[in-house]
Amino acid sequence: MKPADASRALACLACCWLAAPAGAEGPAPRQVSEQDYFGELPVVLSVTRLAQPLNEVPGSVTVIDRELIRRSGAREVAEVLRVVPGFLLTYRNGGNPQASYHAAMDVYGSRMQVYVDGRSLYSSFYLGDTHVALRGIVLEDVERIEVLRGSNSASYGANAFLGVVNIVTRNAADTRGAMLSLTGGDAGVEDATVRYGWGGERASFRLTAARRKDQGLTNVIDDNRMARLQFRADLTPTAADEIMLQVGVGELWRGEGAGTGGNPFRDIGNEDAHFSLRWQRQLAPDEQVQMHLIHERERPIDRFIAVQGAIRAVADASGRSQRTELGLQHSLRLDQALRVAWGGEWRHEAASSQGLYFTPDTISMHQWRAFGSLEWRPHPQWLFQASGMHEGHSYTGSTLSPRLTANFHLLPEHTLRAGVTRSVRAPTFYELRGDTRFYSTAAPSTQVAWTFLSSGRVKPETLITHEVGYLGRFRDLGLTLDVRAFLERMNDRIWFAARRVGAFTPNDAVNRPGPHIHGFEYQADWRPFAATRLMLAEAHTRIKRGDSSETREAPYRNSTLTWLQQLPGMYELSAIYTTASSYQWAGGGETINKPRRFDLRLGKTFALGATRGELSITAQGVDGGHSVYKVSQRFDRRSFATLRLDF
Repeated sequence: MKPADASRALACLACCWLAAPAGAEGPAPRQVSEQDYFGELPVVLSVTRLAQPLNEVPGSVTVIDRELIRRSGAREVAEVLRVVPGFLLTYRNGGNPQASYHAAMDVYGSRMQVYVDGRSLYSSFYLGDTHVALRGIVLEDVERIEVLRGSNSASYGANAFLGVVNIVTRNAADTRGAMLSLTGGDAGVEDATVRYGWGGERASFRLTAARRKDQGLTNVIDDNRMARLQFRADLTPTAADEIMLQVGVGELWRGEGAGTGGNPFRDIGNEDAHFSLRWQRQLAPDEQVQMHLIHERERPIDRFIAVQGAIRAVADASGRSQRTELGLQHSLRLDQALRVAWGGEWRHEAASSQGLYFTPDTISMHQWRAFGSLEWRPHPQWLFQASGMHEGHSYTGSTLSPRLTANFHLLPEHTLRAGVTRSVRAPTFYELRGDTRFYSTAAPSTQVAWTFLSSGRVKPETLITHEVGYLGRFRDLGLTLDVRAFLERMNDRIWFAARRVGAFTPNDAVNRPGPHIHGFEYQADWRPFAATRLMLAEAHTRIKRGDSSETREAPYRNSTLTWLQQLPGMYELSAIYTTASSYQWAGGGETINKPRRFDLRLGKTFALGATRGELSITAQGVDGGHSVYKVSQRFDRRSFATLRLDF
């Protein structure tokens, strides 16, 4: 069927459905069933804390499945996320890849919330961070990635500010046996992953060891290496109970610095460990209770001698942090039209760093959360949802993050949605308690600089979002289309501003009026043939200051086109092309003019007896590469080969 014919057929169907008289002769109309609305759509787990098909969620969600991750040729999660509308991939240097929603507004990922199997990767140690912990994710263990494009503090609290990335790893029962993956190529790329899974009907286990290594970008000292050891156990002691246990340790070392006296070339590190326990009981077919306990530790390492003229001073951003979280969630169906999820969480965070906080003591904070989501279906075509999160913070007090949305199924496979939400970003430890001073190495009691002193008066950032959207499936064309238009108003944006303290002018974290952000984005997933998949993700964004002048914190347009093609002879071809208009990254970045990146991957699957394997060659930056973050820093063309064996 041609697109024009499909459009006319859809219009006729809509007119007949709206205009048919009640007494018209002919067969009795078939009753619209739940399957008409829910069938063959991915089920999303991470938006309202209720399992929902994609056309029921209160927002736009991109689901990246395991096949797309594998065939993308990506080595990092950040590279995978560039297929999501509105996400822009850059590198502050080769050891700091970052994919941010609304692009350059946030180079650290502090306005995004990222989860792995329910465990937050957000670090509040310094300026708020998700990109460092993301580098420890082993892509071979990932089942899917769910990305909510837009605020979700109503379900996941402070820092789910611009969006939520939820990474779901594979159940240990699905990874029994051994797997080996080896990658090598240009720019010093040397990756290796070894995995072994074992178990039986009631208990399954998985142990994964991984290493990644490369030489970073051109014209930058940024060699980086990652090592990770991860254990997961999935237990089903009864038919109604499921237990997941995860333990992981890892380290990340990367080159840093600009080669100046105040920022010399050096290696900086990050060591981390975590423990996660989740218990889930099915009380009834539509009722479930879940509890979780999470403990995490982090140890950033960055110490060097800063030189300015004849003055030498010790700069030390090293330290330790830890977080403990305990949570309870209960979800149930009250009747055929009403579902609800409610619960609470308690979180304790602590950090210590003499260099960042000018105290040998540990500073800490507590958070208390209570949340609820209500889903009401008064009619098969209508779905109303209300969610809210109330948080108590030991430094900034209480906040409330509500959301109200409506979904209307115009036709069984075409849904309109609209909603409004308020979200919050809590200040980090450093913004609340930072005190960074430098003392001469020759005279340790002589203070030579003072770069930051928090007054402790900074308030949380808030974001009010209005959005409308459309999700449609054109079955005859093999096309799924998701469109989102949004208007966002940020208040109390946190900036650093200098203030006079004696002979010094340290910065302080202060609140200022935030920008207005508006635009639209869409993703099209087209499968014209069984062996072909084409995806287009595009965003058009405008960011305006309070004086109505536009900023380039996000490109006016950024697009990613992905082509996955199955070829004869068990070959697979993948091509990903990304382009954007000019933009300037926050935090010292320069204006980047129209970056473009074209990646190609050719893979072949094979079998040797009971062993299944795949050999692939990936070429990144085939079009010659482009500047990232600073004009002098380049992501240039590189190629590498990967051999994977499943025993």
